[in-house]
Amino acid sequence: MDLNEWFGAWNDPGWIAVYVIVALLVIGAIAMAGARKKREHDQHKAEEIRHDAQRHETRLRQKDAEARQIEAESEQVRAEADRLEAIAQDKRNRFERERAEQERRLGEAEKLDPRSPGRHETRS
Repeated sequence: MDLNEWFGAWNDPGWIAVYVIVALLVIGAIAMAGARKKREHDQHKAEEIRHDAQRHETRLRQKDAEARQIEAESEQVRAEADRLEAIAQDKRNRFERERAEQERRLGEAEKLDPRSPGRHETRS
C-alpha cells in the first residue's frame, strides 16, 4: 500500500481543507485552554480581592468602634471638665463675695474709728 494512494497528494485541495480544519481545531483547543486558565486565574484573583476587602472592612469597623469609644470618653472628660469648671467658678464667686464682705466690714470699722490701724496698714 502506497502512502500516496492512501493520503493522496499533500497539496490536494481536500487535504488542505482537512489540514486547515485540524489547525483550527488545535487553535480552538489552545484558545479554550487559555480561556479556562484565564477564567480560573480571574476567579482566584476575585476571591483574593473579596478576602482582602473583607479584612479591610473588618479593620475599618474596628477603627470606627475605637473612634466611637474615644469620642465617648472625650465627651465624659469634657463633662467632667465642665463640672470642675463650675465648681471652680462657684468657689471663685464665694471668694469674691467673702472678700467684698471683708472689705465692707473693714470700711465700716474705719468709719467708726478712723484712727485705729486700718486695712491698709494690716496688709503691708
